Amino acid sequence: MTPSRDTPSPRRRPWYRSAPTDSRTFVLGMCMAVGGIAGAVRGAMEGARLLETAGLLGLGLLGVLLTVAWVLNYSTKR
Repeated sequence: MTPSRDTPSPRRRPWYRSAPTDSRTFVLGMCMAVGGIAGAVRGAMEGARLLETAGLLGLGLLGVLLTVAWVLNYSTKR
């Protein structure tokens, strides 16, 4: 017979449920958002190639998504 443990076993969250918790994630998301969106607008104004402009816009949208995820996670903890 094995003795019972006093502490519950640690449960691991799935990778998709992990949320950004570090403030560095917030800063990284903000930098990506500002740089990507501003770069996409500037590229469109100067007539850059479509792939470059779309890539920068994608980077900006990823930064916005990362920042919003951090803010939502922070608001649920407080």
